[in-house]
Amino acid sequence: MTRLAPLESIDIEEALKDSPRFRHSLSQHTNHLNKLEQRINEMIKLVAVMAELGQTYVANFYKLSVCVNQMSDESFNGNPLAAPALRAISEAYAQTVNLSKDFFHNSTAQLQTKLQNFIKTELQKVGEARNHFEVMSSNMDEALAKNSSVSRTKPAESAEGRNGVVSVGACFAHTTLDYVAHINIAHAHKNHVVVDALWGLVKEYSLFFHRGHAFFDEWTSEEKGAIADSVSALSSAAKVTERKMQDIHSIVNPERLSNPSGMSPDPDVVMEGYLYKRSSNALRKWNRRWFQIKDCKLLYSHRSWDQEEPTVMEENLMLCLVKPAAASVDRTACFELVTPTRSHLLQADSEVMCNAWMRALQRTILHLHESHQKGVPSRDSSLPSSNGSSVQVPPTPVNGPSTKLYDQLRKDKTNRLCGDCGEADPKWISINLGLLLCIECAGLHRSLGVHVSKVRSLTMDSFDAETHEMLAQMGNTLANSVFLSHAPSPCSQISPSPATPSSTREEREAWIRAKYVDKKWAAMPMKKSSTCTRLNEGMKETEKIGETRSSSSDHLEECNGTGGESERLGVRGISPGKSCPSPFTLHRLFEAARTGDLKGILASIVSGVEINGKRNGETALHLAVREGQTSATELLLVNGAKVEVKDGEGSTPLHVAAMGGITLGVCQLLRRGANQEEMNGNGATPLQLAVDGVHADIVTIFRVHSMRDQFAEEFNNPMDETVTNVVSDITRKAGNRT
Repeated sequence: MTRLAPLESIDIEEALKDSPRFRHSLSQHTNHLNKLEQRINEMIKLVAVMAELGQTYVANFYKLSVCVNQMSDESFNGNPLAAPALRAISEAYAQTVNLSKDFFHNSTAQLQTKLQNFIKTELQKVGEARNHFEVMSSNMDEALAKNSSVSRTKPAESAEGRNGVVSVGACFAHTTLDYVAHINIAHAHKNHVVVDALWGLVKEYSLFFHRGHAFFDEWTSEEKGAIADSVSALSSAAKVTERKMQDIHSIVNPERLSNPSGMSPDPDVVMEGYLYKRSSNALRKWNRRWFQIKDCKLLYSHRSWDQEEPTVMEENLMLCLVKPAAASVDRTACFELVTPTRSHLLQADSEVMCNAWMRALQRTILHLHESHQKGVPSRDSSLPSSNGSSVQVPPTPVNGPSTKLYDQLRKDKTNRLCGDCGEADPKWISINLGLLLCIECAGLHRSLGVHVSKVRSLTMDSFDAETHEMLAQMGNTLANSVFLSHAPSPCSQISPSPATPSSTREEREAWIRAKYVDKKWAAMPMKKSSTCTRLNEGMKETEKIGETRSSSSDHLEECNGTGGESERLGVRGISPGKSCPSPFTLHRLFEAARTGDLKGILASIVSGVEINGKRNGETALHLAVREGQTSATELLLVNGAKVEVKDGEGSTPLHVAAMGGITLGVCQLLRRGANQEEMNGNGATPLQLAVDGVHADIVTIFRVHSMRDQFAEEFNNPMDETVTNVVSDITRKAGNRT
């Protein structure tokens, strides 16, 4: 027997959009209710047979118990109230079969009446609503088609077409919601009606089963308890559903119908909705399709989502250009998607949606250029348009906000080469490793995942002041001194071989994976000397009392040593000949966070120290924030330090920054999504701590952030620019003070 998964509820937003997902959901619910009706009709027939054919009573009662089990699995699976009640009822039926082989009864009218009434009053209403929905769906399609075919030179007919779409659309929306409401009400009523009907049959039988007196005494106590409570709870839930369905039509308004959001529940979809596309054949017919911008592609499908795979209109949007339709196009709200080989003419339902689609496509194309473009296109770069002329492609800007960081890092000659292969003039950087990369190595770093390396462009991406300051202190020398600290010398002994500018992709990938995923040359040798043993014991004692012992620090520097890895990779001061156990303990991470030692933080993270581990109840992020170590804070954050973790007093790092007046720390944490409404162990929020400490700048930052959050749902949030300007001024002043 196949147990069906519980049905998901119909999404009202999807219903109003009439999306393929909604149609697919309707199909599932229709099949579900049909299956339910089949089971109910089967039970009614079985009860009739039991009443008419007393000789076959026992056998048919057994079938009834089996049918109840099937219905429980198919229609009530996952219902915490109805499913257990049905299982208990099924057990009662089975016991009745065993105890009353000679018993014949004729009191099945009540059960039959309730089940038949449910079909007539609930399921038939669903069928009628479905027929009405299909009629209105057809009317809506006709209205949309009529509106889309009106010439832009006939404003009166265009206005009439739009009014027709709004009028029919409103009726269609109300019809859709009526259909959804009937389905939901049917689902709600089936719970208590079916359970109550079947339970009623058990109660009727219990009156006649004298031989099962002992069994029914026990069962009746259960009947008056758990099952009665279940029916009462299910009935109450059904009433709540009915009340909700009464208000469902209030969400329909002309503005909503004229300007659908285009947002998708799928996070990978940039935008979706219906567009008309003109066919490329001789007929030039316009067809309405469901379009999506997803995975760098433009896809479309018919409304019957479950019957086809989406068709790829354009495989790579980076090679496309979007522009308004030519004046010769005799339809409103049209735009063109121009490719190197052809042009697609598309039409939205309104000018608002047309502009929204054009903006979404333009932003996607720009993002793809910024993410994948190796060089800068020349100013005469162009794509052919539909009429054979050239359409100018704007060059990607290279003198962005991060150019200063690019020039600053190049002052160190080791940063003029790729930190992995030695390619000249790297323009990419891993912000959590501090390593400069060429475009080939940057692509391989991206494939490792952001939990290993977070790659950004030095010429196209912008960096916050704190990130800028942190990266300026890092670079190839620091990163390779950690990841190649125990590479053998000479380099020819390394396996896999170090990458070079001429290495194949496979050779380059093997080197990068060994270096950053396997951390083959970052781990300390396991051989222990007596000195190292004493160091470990000393460090353990140091961690217990929370102090730093100079002997441990001195020996740590001795273990790291000095030596000669290739300057091409930016490594200095490395000696592979030393032998020492790993000194990267939680204590080392905390000391590095306290002093702002970025190399110590990176080395501790690479060695496997838990970045959110606690000492004396706090994390390294708490300590770095309290000490005002901005760069150390940023390095911890980009490597996964949690902003909401609490110390022993229930304070988050934001509480620590607010209480200590660390303005830059507050800005860093808010930028990472820290919750300014969180309370510490004393019930105080970060804002209250800032007010108590008379930290005016921090109080201002918190309040403008709160004001922006009040406007968060607006498309063009009027507070976004205000917050940016206020925070920039305050952080600039705080940076000057430090």
